[in-house]
Amino acid sequence: MTIDEGLVLGVKLLAAILEVPRYVITEHLLQVGTYHIYQALQDPTKREELEKHLVDVHLLGNELSDDENILRLGG
Repeated sequence: MTIDEGLVLGVKLLAAILEVPRYVITEHLLQVGTYHIYQALQDPTKREELEKHLVDVHLLGNELSDDENILRLGG
């Protein structure tokens, strides 16, 4: 999995500040992010904005494998 180095450093810093293991803050960040993404999916306009943001800001290339494409399409 490719993750921006700045995010990795941010997780390490947050874990140190909060004095918890990195996996704890990582799980919480994923949980909070998942909640907010799910909320955005409920509104067609927000979903479209989210999809554009993900492609424009976070997609590094065409790195989706066949398995990830299947999951992405709900298959």
